[in-house]
Amino acid sequence: MSKPENTSDAHAPLIYDATAVKRATHLVICVPGALTRLEIFDAVLDWRAQGWEPVFYPFPGLDGRALSPPLDIAEAADDIAEFARRYAKKRICLLGFSTGGAIVVAAAALLGDDVKTAAIAPALPYAGGWATMKATTKDLCASALRARSIGVRSAWRAYYHTLLVGRGGVRDDHIMQTARTVTAKRLEHMVYPDGGLLRAHARGLRRWPGPEKPLRNLQRLAFFVGAEDPVFSREATKAYAAKLGRVQLREYAGHGHLLFLTHPAVFDDVRAFFDATDAEPGKASGLSD
Repeated sequence: MSKPENTSDAHAPLIYDATAVKRATHLVICVPGALTRLEIFDAVLDWRAQGWEPVFYPFPGLDGRALSPPLDIAEAADDIAEFARRYAKKRICLLGFSTGGAIVVAAAALLGDDVKTAAIAPALPYAGGWATMKATTKDLCASALRARSIGVRSAWRAYYHTLLVGRGGVRDDHIMQTARTVTAKRLEHMVYPDGGLLRAHARGLRRWPGPEKPLRNLQRLAFFVGAEDPVFSREATKAYAAKLGRVQLREYAGHGHLLFLTHPAVFDDVRAFFDATDAEPGKASGLSD
């Protein structure tokens, strides 16, 4: 990814081109997930041709950011909200993946009707709780068995298949071929849960109770989720959306947690949601309640 240099220490750790941000009519603040680099938003760079300028929030230990202090969801949301308020006269949208989805939801609650927010495979409060932890542990053990190795990196590469296509997908030879192909292409970009990264990225989510304030206009919030997501299940995500209120929710059959890899066109759907008028969000974006 050819990311801009941060030219203003006042808003670290946000990474952006201050000149381009000042000139742009639209800003999209992009927040990745645990163990993901900012390059997952490479597709968003193409939006510049339509007047959008991306701003990035890197995670600890990646993309030039120090490993310490660890990620804190509320603090990250505060950083993003402060930046957005500075450019309140511009059109601002928030885009997050997984843990980044939790962060942008928290930031949206602080900013109210001033932003539109899209969360891809959004993380749930308290990291989904005990049920998610138990299911993930089981998936990791199954991945180690498939890899025939207890080495962290070997098991993680096998677990990547589950993240891509879900638990059912790894039992289907045809679907697994797709998962293997995608994983092979991602090997040099893969971030592993070692060196303190996972702890720095995950601890804050496990402690996050959800947004501090209710979201006032839920027509301006949308979730984009893989129906086979093994991390935050469709049932748990729907329950979270229902608790928040009438959140727009779009599901992608046959796709897992890493939706941006198995269905890159999700970014086109996000753009359609951002571009849609508030009066007809469903018609313009193809989203369903």
